[in-house]
Amino acid sequence: MNCEHSGRNEFDDHQKLVKKIIHLSDCLNTSNFKAAMSILDQLIPICMELDFNRLRLPEIKLTDRKLYRELKHAKRVSIHARELAKALACTQEAIKDIEIGGFVHDVGKLIIDELVLYKKDRLSPQEWKTIQAHALSGGKLLSFSKQFARFIPIAEQHHERWDGSGYPKGIKGSKIHYSARLISIVDAFDAMTCTRSYHKCIPPLLAIEEIARCSATQFDPYMAEVFISQISTHQSYNEAFLEKPRIYKQSDG
Repeated sequence: MNCEHSGRNEFDDHQKLVKKIIHLSDCLNTSNFKAAMSILDQLIPICMELDFNRLRLPEIKLTDRKLYRELKHAKRVSIHARELAKALACTQEAIKDIEIGGFVHDVGKLIIDELVLYKKDRLSPQEWKTIQAHALSGGKLLSFSKQFARFIPIAEQHHERWDGSGYPKGIKGSKIHYSARLISIVDAFDAMTCTRSYHKCIPPLLAIEEIARCSATQFDPYMAEVFISQISTHQSYNEAFLEKPRIYKQSDG
């Protein structure tokens, strides 16, 4: 909930957010996934309404560094996804769903060991399988949610590729869920333009070139074309992202 519109003070909102994240962290650490999704049912709408910088609270980082990183990634991808959905002339209802889908797409990563998820060195074959499993794990987590279960295809398919070489099922072309195809583009863009433990960020324009190179192999070619066009010309999108490199240079992702 946005405190500017709710009449609640900022301290109360911060405390509510941090308290929920502490509870979520406890449930994830004890593998109580049903309870964790119950908390996320409440937490996700709050995070969707918050300004990006409100998710950069030091209290969150101190509580659970993985949640701190993943919530920020989820927020950025949801914003990117919303803007691309607008450029694709989706309906208002679809735009909102895609925005939410962008937020929950990586929920499966919340149950991966941080030592594997943020490993600096090359992953072993078994560790790579663990990372890939986050797609199906995300679907399983979302199945516990009455509110967000409809986003299971996004969680499960956002790493499928247009040419069929993706995972977990090797789905090809337009058989990949529409929203998953869209989110795969903005997810890749965010991953490339943020510094992670395992790679340094690259400038947004280089990331755009990489998306163009992977059009029709990794990405839906039409969606990639629209993304490249709108990210270069859409004024509000440029102001929100390209002209604020600090968003992309967070050393903690």
